[in-house]
Amino acid sequence: MSEIGELAEFACRSGDTWFVAVLNGPSARTIQIPLSFLGRGEYQALMIRDRKDDPASVQIENAIIRGRDSLSIELNSGGGFIARFSRN
Repeated sequence: MSEIGELAEFACRSGDTWFVAVLNGPSARTIQIPLSFLGRGEYQALMIRDRKDDPASVQIENAIIRGRDSLSIELNSGGGFIARFSRN
């Protein structure tokens, strides 16, 4: 769901590893990203998110996820999100 000047979302795959990037426009928002594109099995997720309390810094998070999961991503104005999902 990309919107010119508002939101850009990208996903690409290399082997069993997926990369997702989101670039946000001028308005803060929360988006949902279903992870069904990952398929079956568990993935190690490395995610870098905006910090709500400090727009100049990021939060780094590691998690185990599955394709049936969904991510809720809070984006600051002008912020973004990037993740790498590697099959376990």
